[in-house]
Amino acid sequence: MRVDGVDPLVMNKIQDRAQQKQVEETRQPATDTRVRQREQALGREHYNEETKSHQERLEEEVARLNETAELFNIGLRFSIHKESERIMVQVYDRVEDKVIKEIPPERVLNLVAQIQNMIGILLDEHR
Repeated sequence: MRVDGVDPLVMNKIQDRAQQKQVEETRQPATDTRVRQREQALGREHYNEETKSHQERLEEEVARLNETAELFNIGLRFSIHKESERIMVQVYDRVEDKVIKEIPPERVLNLVAQIQNMIGILLDEHR
């Protein structure tokens, strides 16, 4: 295309930039579609953050972590310590199904829960 008073090289650069924007705009929905298809294939749906409690979301994420560890054949188990409401990881031997290590150790989480309970008693609040 020829425009009076405009260098052809400058005009080519402008046309290239205009074409790049169109390509970038068409790529975005394809990515979103692929992500949605993948989530549907995995049985995952987007959940509304406001409708679920913190505990429910935490339990769902722990379940997803356990599924992922199982998929990749990794000897990890994730769980939520009930009293302290903290995440605990167990490293275990997959052959013997024997726990090798806990991070943090359950006895430490039990101690944390007792301390939280004692603080609640001192402040007339129960956690």
